[in-house]
Amino acid sequence: MKAIKPLVLCMVVTVLFFAGAAACARPEQGDENQQQQEQTMVTGQGRLAGKTIYWLGSSVTYGHASGGKSMAEFLSESEGCDSVKEAVSGTTMFTDKFSTMPAAYGSYTQRLTSTAKFKKDEKVDAFICQISTNDAAGSYFSKWGKVTAADVTRPEQFDLYTTAGAMEYIIAYVEQTWDCPVLFYSGAYFGDGVYDGVNGSDYAELIKLAYSVVQKWSGIEGVEVGIIDMFNDEQFNDIPGEDYDRYMSDAVHPTLEGYEKWWTPYFAEYLVEYFI
Repeated sequence: MKAIKPLVLCMVVTVLFFAGAAACARPEQGDENQQQQEQTMVTGQGRLAGKTIYWLGSSVTYGHASGGKSMAEFLSESEGCDSVKEAVSGTTMFTDKFSTMPAAYGSYTQRLTSTAKFKKDEKVDAFICQISTNDAAGSYFSKWGKVTAADVTRPEQFDLYTTAGAMEYIIAYVEQTWDCPVLFYSGAYFGDGVYDGVNGSDYAELIKLAYSVVQKWSGIEGVEVGIIDMFNDEQFNDIPGEDYDRYMSDAVHPTLEGYEKWWTPYFAEYLVEYFI
């Protein structure tokens, strides 16, 4: 695997958090209009032409407020990559041991290993995983767990009933299966108290946990990991209020215009820089 480019990763040094009041929503689980999307194949050319990107997530990756279209599809259209998206609204990274939902509607790790969309023999250039706001719900704090020791690297060693264990498992599984970079991503900034279910300050702590996971794995030879951190990017979040109102349907979920004009350019520049 090629050496990691230092300018690409959001370094685990100082994470700037915003102050303010707003909040985020936890999407409802089981809505038939928010289920898994099929693979988007692209015939045009672009800066990412020839690249295959796998996406794993919940409602934000799916496109909860945009008819199932997110930055994954927009990137395919504008930059020429092939996007394969596995996204189910309301799901968490950690596995609920008491859930009776089938694997197709289960946790990130359940769908990662069971979906037919992700081909184990396919050449994958990047695996992008959403840091789910659902894991930041107050009732799930006890599920977060901790990052394991540096010498714990095999998929079977991780506790999938914790969020930290799930993130580590995803890295280990992707590395073992596709030997490609794993990039976690956060949503745009939001604060506390605006949307029922999740506070921005709690999501900020979850992002810190993701940074801790990335910090461990970035020290393991041959493994490429990073964070596409929109939440803590002040410049990205510094947009006029009227634009924000058009771009976001609530504190967490972009509109179709929001994905196209705000989020997709951010992902595009990050990935183009990465693959240069």
